[in-house]
Amino acid sequence: MHKHVLPPLMLLAALPAALPTVHAQETAAIDEVTIVGSRARNRTVFDSAVPIDRFGAREVENALSSGEVGAALQALAPSINFPRIESSGAADSVRGVQLRGLAPDQVLVLINGKRRHASAVLDTESSFAGTVPVDVNALAPGAIDHIEILRDGAGAQYGSDAVAGVINIVLKQQRTGGSASVSYGANHTDFEPTREKKTDGQTKIVNADYGIPLGDAGFFRFGAESRSRHPTQRAGFSDAGWTSWNATPADLALDGKVVFKSGDAQSHNNYLFYNALLPLSEGVDAYSFATANQRQSDGSAYFRYPGDPSNVAALYPNGYRPVTHGDASDLSVVAGLRVSSGAWHWDLSARHGSNIFHYDLSNSANASLGAQSPTSFHLATFDYRQNAVNADVTRALDFGVPVNLALGVEVIRETYTSSPGDAASYAAGAVTDAPPGAQAGPGLRPQDAFDGSRNISSVYADIESDITKQLLVGAAARYSDYSDFGSASTGKLSARYKFTEQFLLRGSLSNSFRAPALVQTGFRFSTLNFNSDGSALQAASLLPASDPLARAFGAQALKPEKSTNLSLGLAWKPARNTSFTLDGYRIKIKDRITRTSDLQSDAATAYLAGIGRSDIQSVAYLANLLDTTTTGLDAVLNHDLAVAGGKLNLSAALNLNKTRIDQVHQSSAALARIDPELTVLTDTSLFRIRNASPENKLVLSADWQAAQWSLLARATRFGPLKDFSYDEDAEIIDGVHAQRFGAVWTLDLEAQYKLTRQLTLAVGADNLLDRYPQRVRETNNATYGGALPYNFINPIGVNGAYFYGRLRYTF
Repeated sequence: MHKHVLPPLMLLAALPAALPTVHAQETAAIDEVTIVGSRARNRTVFDSAVPIDRFGAREVENALSSGEVGAALQALAPSINFPRIESSGAADSVRGVQLRGLAPDQVLVLINGKRRHASAVLDTESSFAGTVPVDVNALAPGAIDHIEILRDGAGAQYGSDAVAGVINIVLKQQRTGGSASVSYGANHTDFEPTREKKTDGQTKIVNADYGIPLGDAGFFRFGAESRSRHPTQRAGFSDAGWTSWNATPADLALDGKVVFKSGDAQSHNNYLFYNALLPLSEGVDAYSFATANQRQSDGSAYFRYPGDPSNVAALYPNGYRPVTHGDASDLSVVAGLRVSSGAWHWDLSARHGSNIFHYDLSNSANASLGAQSPTSFHLATFDYRQNAVNADVTRALDFGVPVNLALGVEVIRETYTSSPGDAASYAAGAVTDAPPGAQAGPGLRPQDAFDGSRNISSVYADIESDITKQLLVGAAARYSDYSDFGSASTGKLSARYKFTEQFLLRGSLSNSFRAPALVQTGFRFSTLNFNSDGSALQAASLLPASDPLARAFGAQALKPEKSTNLSLGLAWKPARNTSFTLDGYRIKIKDRITRTSDLQSDAATAYLAGIGRSDIQSVAYLANLLDTTTTGLDAVLNHDLAVAGGKLNLSAALNLNKTRIDQVHQSSAALARIDPELTVLTDTSLFRIRNASPENKLVLSADWQAAQWSLLARATRFGPLKDFSYDEDAEIIDGVHAQRFGAVWTLDLEAQYKLTRQLTLAVGADNLLDRYPQRVRETNNATYGGALPYNFINPIGVNGAYFYGRLRYTF
């Protein structure tokens, strides 16, 4: 791990304390106490006015078979997807989760109820390009006790980003004992495009945690984890030699070979965590928790053919495929005091979060430097840090009816810097007919580095009252002020009415304010993207909206996103062991921040050459381009029963989701001066925004637990998708050539057996039936000559079946 991570973690490890959270349960139940969605004490999931999912320790452990928190969230919750972007540089290393089909930065992530910092890397390639996700995979999987998901807009309660809802990850807090586990797994699949059986993606996970009691009620829980994963390769035979600049005989000789890369990247993760609570006196507790992650991961770039100007024949006579490298350091530390004095309950805390991403490159070349070019480069370093202090106070009042009052204030300081790459990574050398800069780069130039900061302050008030035994009413309001984007007020109203103790209706109305992330205001990078017809790669520069070149292409200062969220639902317990919830929602977002299409044409290329920027062929930037409406429905059914000497939990959970584009802000006089035919967003970009998530997702699970054996089966159906196609013979949908992809099922199985009271063996399989998404049409250029046979946007991924075993020892 980098030196900047360990010293503060070790220092704060000496401050034992922890956020008080709810006592962990082994399985989710509809009446368990939760800490998201309501600040009232002892509010249960069933009592809540908003829909909340709670997944206990056993469910979380079963879903973490591959060691990825994002994949576990997708397996657990039908409203969450975790797309596996590939061949996309930094997005191979940092992936975000979607809630209710919205962008990854429109869901707020909390750890022990405290805001988690975002990544230092902007997503430049995926269906939600231009977003800055929280890197949930930076959290140690073995540190998690349980997970709570609030499926409702909560900007007034929790602040910016809680547009779709909130994910709260609660760390382990057992006072005594510990556990250690080792697991090994691999993908084993029948890969149809190359007609071969593959075994790859070998994954080793080792973790341990231990609890030390502090006094009568305190604890210090700490642990470490290591996870190593080999890459998977799911590219097909390619006949794309014709796409090379001059299609030389050496280029065409590679047809029929696998020269591209598709699938998961190689990665190695090291994690540390602690969670602690120290009672100082009667009613006064100190707490602290921290997580640290060091990750090295490889990413994929497209193959460069031998005869292409991007190649240096003296270095790579047979062509080459550049490999990107992400070296990420992530640290989060929280410390505070909880004070109870009479009816008042105070929570005072400070936190630090940082994410630093070193972006490197190997097996590449700067062709403009000829045979003297290095083959490895440092491209850039991105550094995001967040420091905050906050105070929260709650009190129960009695005005004839019980009222729970919560007040709070928070001050945040954010900084973001980007540092340039090696000189050779962006240099324009003497070979003028070759593209300048490192291939799969180029690196960030010194004049393009960014150093920015901002201050954020907010205050909120939240009240909740059981006006009658049947009627619960809540209201929240928040005022936030950003030093760079001004201020905004948000509010929320919620209500729940119990017709009986077993049946209730609930609903909420809220608005949210999501300021542009600091990273969105300063991130810039150049990448190679397909041109408009998908026939070749071109250098595209992603610029901040404040950049003069971006302004020349029509960029304007970013504005905050504003949203309104309406939900209405019911919860029903027809029997003690059966529950059913149904919740509909509508989320309207105005001025949604989106990456423009790559603004490219002959006129744009001529303009760029005329101002001395012939190193790039197109420009893109972030802008408030869209107004959208997302509507959907969540349904969850649970039933428990006794079977074969054990307990069987059956559940079915369904999400229906659809996004409609209400308005597109396409007009730009500045862009028209360069090329009046260009639009800020192409029809293909708009098509992917509308259809980037499955129309529905269904999760069916059966979990049987007995004294010595336990069995889990989970079947997931990812609904149909549509995506644009480069195939000009493809069906025309919404004005673009597109392909419909059918629904696909995946089946996960796990069996556990207690060898002894303390030693448990688990064996299982994810995607046991080795299912893949529907193949991309192979006509024309839809698969880039057969190299990329599967569309990456389907959340099922392209790795096939994964088999694993795990041995866990508790002490």
